[in-house]
Amino acid sequence: RVKDRVSLKRKIDSKGHKYDIIEDITDIVAFRIITFFEDEVDIAAEIIESEFEIDKENSEDKRRKNTDTFGYQSLHRVFTHKKERTDLTDFSHLKDLKCEIQIRSILQHAWAEIEHDIGYKSESGIPAHTKRNFLRTAALLETADLEFIRLRDTLDTYEENLPRQIKRSPGSVLIDKASLQSFFSQ
Repeated sequence: RVKDRVSLKRKIDSKGHKYDIIEDITDIVAFRIITFFEDEVDIAAEIIESEFEIDKENSEDKRRKNTDTFGYQSLHRVFTHKKERTDLTDFSHLKDLKCEIQIRSILQHAWAEIEHDIGYKSESGIPAHTKRNFLRTAALLETADLEFIRLRDTLDTYEENLPRQIKRSPGSVLIDKASLQSFFSQ
């Protein structure tokens, strides 16, 4: 997305004198990558870091910013195209353009979108008595993220062990999609 004028003005006004020139604002153009699982965020970041020049000073890991609270979680990488790419005619006009990529899991994204629409965009922000409910929901979603990873890993381990289990004691193996696929592939 390209930041609209209203949002850009709000950002400049809220940051005081942080920005001297328009090029100081690194998220006028931004992208978002949403992964199914939280542990895939770092994998996506590694790919981004191998393809682009990362502006480490303006990049931020908001997942580890406040370890004692729950809330917004996302990995932000500010980047420019590498010189070998901007030397190409098709990319030369992007030489000094800084962009931001936000990488987060689908559950982190759901919470951020809801919190942003309800809290950030309201005139007065989130009332104090409601903020705790937001944070409790963030904690639940973070726990769900970890549980989905655990479920995925448990299923992967189960499927890896099936061929040995079928050979060793086929009568003890429950019949399900994974066991039937393992059986027929052998």
